[in-house]
Amino acid sequence: MNEWYAKDTSNKIRAVFKSRMQDGKRCSGSIPYGYKRVPGDKQTLHVDEEAASVVRRIFDMAASGASLAQIGQTLSDEKVLIPSAYEERYHPESARHHSYHDPYRWNTTTLTYILDRQEYLGYTVLCKSIRENFKLKKRRAATPEERIIFKNTHEAIIDQETWDKAQRLRKRNPKKLPSGTYSHRLAGMVFCADCGSRMSFSSPESKHRDSHVVYDSDSSWQCSKYRNMYVSCTSHFIKTSTIEAAILNAIKAMTKEIIENEDEFAEQLQVAWENQNTQVSSESKKELHSVQKRIDELDALIRSLYENSVLGKIPERQYQRLMAQYDEEQAVCEARIAELKKELDVVETTKVDLKRFIKLIRKYKDCETLTDEMLYELVEKVVIHSASGGRTIYRQQQIDIYFNFIGDMFPSQIEISRGDKKNLTEQQLAKRKKYQKTSGENRKKKRAALREAAKTDPQAAAEYEALLQKGRERCRKYAQNKKLAQQEPADTVTVQFEPSEEMKGESA
Repeated sequence: MNEWYAKDTSNKIRAVFKSRMQDGKRCSGSIPYGYKRVPGDKQTLHVDEEAASVVRRIFDMAASGASLAQIGQTLSDEKVLIPSAYEERYHPESARHHSYHDPYRWNTTTLTYILDRQEYLGYTVLCKSIRENFKLKKRRAATPEERIIFKNTHEAIIDQETWDKAQRLRKRNPKKLPSGTYSHRLAGMVFCADCGSRMSFSSPESKHRDSHVVYDSDSSWQCSKYRNMYVSCTSHFIKTSTIEAAILNAIKAMTKEIIENEDEFAEQLQVAWENQNTQVSSESKKELHSVQKRIDELDALIRSLYENSVLGKIPERQYQRLMAQYDEEQAVCEARIAELKKELDVVETTKVDLKRFIKLIRKYKDCETLTDEMLYELVEKVVIHSASGGRTIYRQQQIDIYFNFIGDMFPSQIEISRGDKKNLTEQQLAKRKKYQKTSGENRKKKRAALREAAKTDPQAAAEYEALLQKGRERCRKYAQNKKLAQQEPADTVTVQFEPSEEMKGESA
């Protein structure tokens, strides 16, 4: 009886709070950092300019790609008071936390709490946590569907564009590296097209060559699951310069299209977006139908299996084994149905924001280099496909660039046509001929210098003699091969050997 009374009282109190929250009234006394209350008004939040400037700065740093650790270190170095210390000093009547180790030490938990709060957009967010059992004090975080949100209830500190950009870059979540290691601005944005994993960065600073020579390929990316003992995937190797050049070229191409004909470009984007969503939706619906059909088949099989077991047509051991298999398959199908329904909901609710994207890309119409600001504002992610053509001049690799607000509308692919192949071959031959000429001249110079040094230096004389012996051995092999070729039967193909200039000089 006592338990029933306590439960009934709890339900009544909960109903009162729920009714107040549905009317948009706050039921909690906590105030977000950056706001304050005025006497006589417990519902409206008013901006506290000094704290609000810190909140704006935190969001600006997050929107520029700074990590939580970097933001916290910056604020700590500048001796900015943490929210608890600030409330205790300037608003002691509303301060709730009085125990802290250092009033200037910002941690990632506090920054996460600030960056997650939608109140800074001018929203009133209620029903953030739920207590499911009146016997326990434990509460759980409410899901987005369970929260009650009212928009434009007080003055906003952060605009929607800065909020979206900060949240987008927080999802990037680059790998946390120990001190002394190297990262890149593309970290967390480059993904493998085959396995979907993030690609790992190889820094030129990590090579530590004795010659201190840095090559373009030293800064590169490859799939993090490459050579993984549990997941098999190919390298997907690509240079950083190639990715950045592809992004910059795509931005320039779209900027050119917008300047020449904005309306036509917007129409093409809209059509491409609708076609892409229709295709994804159609495939998901088709798979959803097939999975649902399989669940119905499994239900029929389980029913039949149970009836056969009751009638004694199959042994109990086989019944248990088959029932376990069907049950496991049903669980997999149900999980897949939940994933597909979630994907369809995302496709139906997501909309392309052309005006916002066009306004954003107009800022960079005269860009010549890819800046960090440009990268974070325009690009959502980059997907790298496996390359074809090997380590040759005909190497091809597809790069899909996903832009913010419009998605993957313009995949960038390095295409090599027949004419390009001919030009590349000619360039490669000219490069090889130039290299052979230069290397031959360098060898002659080194040999002349060694010959002069051999006149006075015994060690140089030994080296020069070894070089001459090596040349004589090559000439002997050449003469032997030529003699064997002349002795071959007439019906075989004769192999012609032409001595190089170096060998002719050595034999002379």
